[in-house]
Order: sequence, then structure tokens, then C-alpha cells
Amino acid sequence: MNTIRHIAWLGLVLFSALFVACKRNFQYSVLEVKPLANNLNNKAIAKITALAPKDTFSFLVISDTQIAYDELEDFVKHANTRSSDSIAFVLHGGDFTDYGANFEYNLYYDDIRKLKFPVVATIGNHDMLGNGREIYRRYFGTEEFTFEYGSTAFVVFNSNSRELAFDGSLPNLNWLEQQINTLRHKKNIIYLSHISPVSYDFDQQKTTALASLFAQATNTRLSIHGHTHTFEHTKPFSDGVPYLVAPTLLKRSYVQVNVADTIITVHELFY
Repeated sequence: MNTIRHIAWLGLVLFSALFVACKRNFQYSVLEVKPLANNLNNKAIAKITALAPKDTFSFLVISDTQIAYDELEDFVKHANTRSSDSIAFVLHGGDFTDYGANFEYNLYYDDIRKLKFPVVATIGNHDMLGNGREIYRRYFGTEEFTFEYGSTAFVVFNSNSRELAFDGSLPNLNWLEQQINTLRHKKNIIYLSHISPVSYDFDQQKTTALASLFAQATNTRLSIHGHTHTFEHTKPFSDGVPYLVAPTLLKRSYVQVNVADTIITVHELFY
């Protein structure tokens, strides 16, 4: 009997140790919705709004940080060595998670909350799996929004068409057109969504219309995306509009975008 009790006690100790070691990403159900924070985008935008506005500034772009937790932790340490005078904020191109699970969002937050720069994020296709879309909304807020810094406006939207079986709702072109019309007085418009219109995961029935919307706005400067895990900076529609695809952080690389009045330059950097 003492042997049985000893084995049971040892098993309990081992389970407790394992639970403590894994409590950072432990969850009772893959469907639970228990974010560690809320409304992160609005909080980040409030910090950006509080900065002294500049027409010449730089921001960083990261994307597809799912499963790249060590790389994200190292990126935060690396980025924190950058001067706040040279970097204004960070944009995230989506896919914080692989399965849309709550613990994956929490793992992301555990690292990104240590970054000294404000982070504004869009939703990725993986973030819409399971209850991921609801968790994103609680963590970050609405999927479609705009913010401004100096003479530059940023338009953030959901372009994950495949996750809704190409039902025609994503991206919301009517909303985008309204924002573009509202922001015609700005020197620059920069767009952020996860899936680029050149991807087959984007609703092909909307590709031409989206590209036309962007091209017709004379202050369109750049459209930023993630999803393919590779760095690309091209003008795929022969209309002069550049599209940037940020690499996955697994490659230990990110992008720095420099804005100088109406001139935008892009550089892939490694750490």
C-alpha cells in the first residue's frame, strides 16, 4: 500500500511540475476565449497619436509570428535597442496563431507586451480558425479601422477571403472606398491586411476592383501584407502601386518602411 501511495504522490508531483512549467500556454479547451488583454489596437493608436507628428519617420513591419515564439522574443529584444527617435511604431501583418487558439494569442502577448513601440495589428487567416476571430476581436478590437500619423493615413482591413469560402464579404470594398474618399486630404495612404490581392487565397472576383480602388487614389503609397512567409516588394498590376509582403519572423527578418514626405522606401532587415 505504501508503494502505491508513493507512486501516486510521485505522479502528482510530476504532474504539478509539468503544469507549472507549461502554465504559460496551458488551456482547458482549444475553444476557450480568455485573452490576457483587450483593445490592443486602440491602445496602440492612442500612443501613436500622442507622439509628435512627423512627415519623415520610419516604422517596422513583422508578420506570421505563429510558432515563431523564440524568434519573436529575440525580435522584441532587438527592436528595443532601436531608437524611439528613428522608429515610430510597429505593424503586424497577421497570423499570430496557427490554430486560432487562445493560448497562442496569449503566447504572442507574453512577448509583444515587452516591446517599447506601439504595435498595430491586422487579422490573419489562421487567426480566424476555431474561436480565433472572436479572440482577435477581444484582444485587438474591430477588424476594419484607420489611424493617422502626421500626413500619413493607415487603412487596416480583413482580406482573408478563403476563410469565409469566398462569400463576397471580404474584403469589404464599400468600406474601403469610403475610407479612401475620406482620406483624400492626406499626403499618403498606406494599407495593411494579411492576404495580398495577388494571392489565390484572396477573392479573385475582387482583385481587379481592389487594385483599381488603390490605383485611383493619387495618395496611395503602399499596400502591406503577410501570409506567404517570404519578402516581396513589387508592382504586380502595372499601375504604379507597390505591394509589400513581409516575411515570417521564423526567418529572423522584418521590414523597415521609411516615409519622407511622399517618398516611401522599403528595406528587409535581419537580426
